[in-house]
Amino acid sequence: MTDTSRLIDQLAAHARPVRPLASPLRRTLLWLLMAAVLIASIVAAYGLRPGLVTDLAATPALIEWAASILTGALAAYAVFQISVPGRSPRWAWLPLPALVLWLSGLGWGCLRDAARMGSEAFVLEMASSECAVAIAMVSIPLGLVMLLMVRHAGVVRPGATAMLSALSAAALSSAGVSLFHGGETALMVLLWHVGAVVVLSLLCLAFGRPLFAWIGHVKR
Repeated sequence: MTDTSRLIDQLAAHARPVRPLASPLRRTLLWLLMAAVLIASIVAAYGLRPGLVTDLAATPALIEWAASILTGALAAYAVFQISVPGRSPRWAWLPLPALVLWLSGLGWGCLRDAARMGSEAFVLEMASSECAVAIAMVSIPLGLVMLLMVRHAGVVRPGATAMLSALSAAALSSAGVSLFHGGETALMVLLWHVGAVVVLSLLCLAFGRPLFAWIGHVKR
């Protein structure tokens, strides 16, 4: 009994208060601020592309660009919800309407280009694939920062959390890359921008558990 009492006293003497997690909204805003600073720095280094203001003056293009940002923001909020034990997994569906709006805008752009350019709208330009590389390079540090912020989610929902982290980072990166890289048809944007988002998201879904094991959550 004496040893037990001594152990309790020692534990109580060295106990540290547990710092509660910030709210999902607060963590989302913090991460979005970091993402905005990184993307703004890259855009400042490259410079805004010619014709950007004219393109965004068109309502369909503006809706499409805003939808990609909204997809990234809602996916980030969903990450900070589902990574907490006890929260509903249905939060994972939160970014779906914005994602559908984004894809619909790109699909409408493909039809618009086809009506304006004819068969040239469907010419595959491999040179424009550099935007997919740029999206991946911007997404990787953003995704890693988010995974660090939810590193203990590896024991909760590793696959869904990693996938939504990649979706958020890649969607915002796509919006950022479109500010300094342009000239593609809507089909090229659909292929390279959305393709990069889908590939990164599916890779993180498949390798979510190893990612969290590498980034630092307790395995057992």
